[in-house]
Amino acid sequence: MKAKRLIFRLLLLIAVAACIEWFLYANKETQTGADVENVHTQQVAPTLAVKHSLEQDDLKLQLSVTNFSFSLENMGKENKHGEGHVHLYLDGKKVAKVFESSYVLKDIPSGKHEVMVELAHNNHESYGVSERFSVEVAP
Repeated sequence: MKAKRLIFRLLLLIAVAACIEWFLYANKETQTGADVENVHTQQVAPTLAVKHSLEQDDLKLQLSVTNFSFSLENMGKENKHGEGHVHLYLDGKKVAKVFESSYVLKDIPSGKHEVMVELAHNNHESYGVSERFSVEVAP
C-alpha cells in the first residue's frame, strides 16, 4: 500500500511540475509574440511632400521624403520598411517609376492633367502615401 501511495505522489508531483512548465512556456511565447508586434507597430510611416513646376511641357518634380529611402537595386525584391520607389501617374495611368528625389516628366500633351505621386514598396505595393495635384500645359 505504501508503494502505491508513493507512486501516486510521484506521479502527482510530475504532473504539477509539467503544468507549471507548460504555463511558463506558454506565457513566454505570448510575450515574444507581443514583442514582435510592438516592433512592427513602432515603425514610423514614411511621408512625402512634392514640389512641382511646369516649364513648357516638362513637369519638374522635387520629392521630399522622411523615413523612406529610394532603392533601385531592391525593386521587385523583398520589402523592407521605409524602402522602395515612387510611382508617377498622369491622368490615372502609371507613366514612370522614380528612384531619386528629383525627376522630370517630359513632353506632357497640352491640356489639363491630374498628377499623382505615390510611395511604393519594393514589390510595387503602395505605402498608402501619395500626393495629387493638377497641371495645365498650354497648347
